[in-house]
Amino acid sequence: MTVRRLYRLNTAEWTFDHSMAVQLEDPGEPYTGWCPCYLLEHPEGLVLFDTGISREMAADPEGYGPNGAAHMTAFLETLDLSVGQSPTDHLAALGYEPEDVDYVVLSHLHVDHAGNVDAFPEAEIVVQKSELRYAFWPDGVQRLFYLEGDFSPLRDESVDVTAVTGEYDLFGDGSVVAFPTPGHTPGHQSLAVELESSAVVLAADVANSRGGYERERVPSFSWSLEDSLESIQRVRDRARATNATVIVHHDPEEQKKLPDPPAALE
Repeated sequence: MTVRRLYRLNTAEWTFDHSMAVQLEDPGEPYTGWCPCYLLEHPEGLVLFDTGISREMAADPEGYGPNGAAHMTAFLETLDLSVGQSPTDHLAALGYEPEDVDYVVLSHLHVDHAGNVDAFPEAEIVVQKSELRYAFWPDGVQRLFYLEGDFSPLRDESVDVTAVTGEYDLFGDGSVVAFPTPGHTPGHQSLAVELESSAVVLAADVANSRGGYERERVPSFSWSLEDSLESIQRVRDRARATNATVIVHHDPEEQKKLPDPPAALE
């Protein structure tokens, strides 16, 4: 079987220095990146890849999560929520309730990818075990991007968490396969999707722009430069082997390769 439809659901735009997105390129120039998540309709279940930015966090960073996230206040000045919607609002527009989501696959647990996880109480959460462990004790600049308010709900015994190691075939038919692409974070993963008409690799933050992907210039705050470069090659190899289109997560032009909802890639 294959995925019937792939929807791109933007949750916000975030503007930051271009040299952060693409290492040492155009310092001082703004780079406005989208913060999407993706909905996949498969015959055996509904899948959400990433969950975007939490509007609850944006409304009250100091009160967000068990220990707050006051440091996010300055970052929020560069965040524009008006150009997106929450994942649950996107789902409602497509005729779905949060309880309809069977699986949430998380590329990693940074603030712009793992907000709103608690909005999908019936879903099985699929995340790399190394990412889950690192999120609770990150080091260096990575501390800025992991918010307990996003992922602390995963410690609740009532939440169905599948902590995977290595490649994971969600339905066992090769149509939705999460595969490790570490570097941006220790447990970063991308998603290979087989549609009836085409194959797509949702590369997440393997790179922040098409230019960075092509020139192998990854975000300046990546956890490991060496692993990041190897992961770019891993994505390229997989895309070549399957004739897949690679979608680089934050690049607006990349995102326009996918239609605006309610249209979908089929």
